Parts: sequence; structure tokens; C-alpha cells
Amino acid sequence: MTQISAAHDEAKVQAPSPALPARLTQAPTQAQLTARSRRRAILSVLGGLALWEFTGQFLVTNPILFSPLSKVLAVGWKLLLSGELMRHFGVSALEFALGFALSALVGVALGFLMATSRRTQDILDPWVSFFYSSPLVALMPFFLLIFGIGLASKVAIVFVIAVFPILLNAFVGIRSADPHLLEVAKAFNCTSSQIFTKILMPAALPFVIVGLRLGIGRALTGVVVGELFASRAGVGYLITAAGLSFDTATVFLGVLIFSLMGVVLMEGLKYLEHRLAPWRKSVQETH
Repeated sequence: MTQISAAHDEAKVQAPSPALPARLTQAPTQAQLTARSRRRAILSVLGGLALWEFTGQFLVTNPILFSPLSKVLAVGWKLLLSGELMRHFGVSALEFALGFALSALVGVALGFLMATSRRTQDILDPWVSFFYSSPLVALMPFFLLIFGIGLASKVAIVFVIAVFPILLNAFVGIRSADPHLLEVAKAFNCTSSQIFTKILMPAALPFVIVGLRLGIGRALTGVVVGELFASRAGVGYLITAAGLSFDTATVFLGVLIFSLMGVVLMEGLKYLEHRLAPWRKSVQETH
């Protein structure tokens, strides 16, 4: 009986475990994850556009209250052929580009300076907190009095609205550097420039990208605000003029243009982060 029990136990130990399904043993590749994510995004966009068209055609049929996507695209095509759409878009794009570029340069530079200089942080921190928590849109009449209704006032409001999230994220990025790496660098007598370029900059880069993404949304808001107050051209001006005449389709067209600008710029920053920081891998679901 003892030999039989021992043989039985040995057979149990040597018995092969049941094979798991291939989908549980093989993790999806990065290419498969990317394709799956892209399909989800495309289906989400198509579903939203279909819902927009269905709502305008069958649920909210009053043209003053809502406009279907097909009518918005028809209005956009008409304005494009006349050249009016590109004229307004060019004005808004110039205002955004100048204001956002200025806010990015100043925000990143001041954020790095505040993070690396205690004296600079002590001087600027109260003012950053003060202006960041203030309703800066209310300063638009002030900018109009100083710069007039031309390009300068729009660039000023875009800069003021967009600079602070960029500055704060750059500041936090520098402060998030691994202190152990800094100690090792000091132990090996690395220079300040080497520490900044090899440790601080790579650590701050993801935070700077996040700050720029936040700044894009605020900068587009600044363009709209500037053109709503006083302007003779621009997509914001187009929205204002259409709203006064109850042209809902043109209003939606202007909003759609700003939204598409934001999406394209956000995707561009994602690509830039992937190229500049390839070591960062986002956590993705595998199912």
C-alpha cells in the first residue's frame, strides 16, 4: 500500500498542468495595442458625429437652437470657396501662434528659474499665485485700452491666460528630479550644466509637455475671448457675427474649427513627447 500511495503521489506531481488559452499566455504587442487604441478612438469620433447628425435631424429640429453636422459642413464649404473662412482662420492662427509661443518661452524659462533659484522663487511665487487664481479674462478691456483692437491686444490676452500652467508645470518638473541621481552627479563632480541637461531636463520634459497641452486649451480660449470683445476678423469674430444673426450653423462651425485646432496640436505634442522622451511608456490596458 505504501508503494502504491507513493506511485500515486509521483503521478500527481508529474501530471502536466492544463494548457492555458493562447490569449492568456501571450501578451499583446505594442503594435496591437496601438491599433486597438486607434480603432477605439475612430469609433468614438464616428459615434459622436453620428449622434450630432441624428440630434439635429430628428430630436432638435429648430435651426435657431441646433444645427446638424451636414448643414455645418455645407456652410463651411461655402465659406471656404468664397475665401472668407481662410481669411478668418489665418487671423486667429496668427494670434494663437504668437501668443502661445511667447507664453511657452516665458513660462518654461521662469519655471526653470524658479525651481533652481530660491531667491527667484521667493520673489515670483506670490505673484504667480495671485495672477493664476485671478479671472484674467476680465483684463481684456484693459488690454484693449493699451494696445487697441489690433493684433497686439489678442496676443497679450493669449499670453497672459496660457503662461501660468506652463510655468507651474515646468517648475514642478524640475523639482520632481530624482534626488538620488542628483547626489550621484554631485559625487562625480558633474558641472551645473551637465546636471541640468542630463538629469533635470529629462525629468522635467513630461511635465513641460503637460503644461504645453494645458496651455493650448487656455490659449485657444484667449483667442476666442479677444475676438469676442473687439475684432474685425478671426474665427471668434465669425462666431460673434453669426450669433447676432442667429446663424447657428456658422456658430457651430467656428466652435468646430477651434476644437479641431486643439486636437491637432494636442496630437502633435504627444508625438513630440514620444520622440523626445522615448523611454516613457504609458500604462495601457491589454483588454
